[in-house]
Amino acid sequence: MGTARTVLGAIAAAAVLAGGASAQAPAKAPAKAPAGSPAAAPGGAAAAPEGWRKEFDEVCGRTQDAMSLSADELRALVRRCDALKPAVDALGETERKVASRRLRECRNLYQFVLDSREKG
Repeated sequence: MGTARTVLGAIAAAAVLAGGASAQAPAKAPAKAPAGSPAAAPGGAAAAPEGWRKEFDEVCGRTQDAMSLSADELRALVRRCDALKPAVDALGETERKVASRRLRECRNLYQFVLDSREKG
């Protein structure tokens, strides 16, 4: 019973975070990296400044379905969260704080559900 409450609480928290970020004013687009910087190179942290948002929305948009996802899907989402972290860390201060917290909470939820299945 305690585990079910914890999982439901984690899902509710993720849902609040998911809704909370979109309720704010539209985020300003991140500044583009100078042409010679490592972040501007293909595969760098900011290789596609607008692309991180799409991936972020796709990854964090699955939190409400976390309990119905397979272990493989959960592992893939955790990997995608980890891969997205450098792009989020390259954002401006305010946007980085919001996006990094939400990404961390999404990843933690997926990992929690995965861990709870493996223990049970």
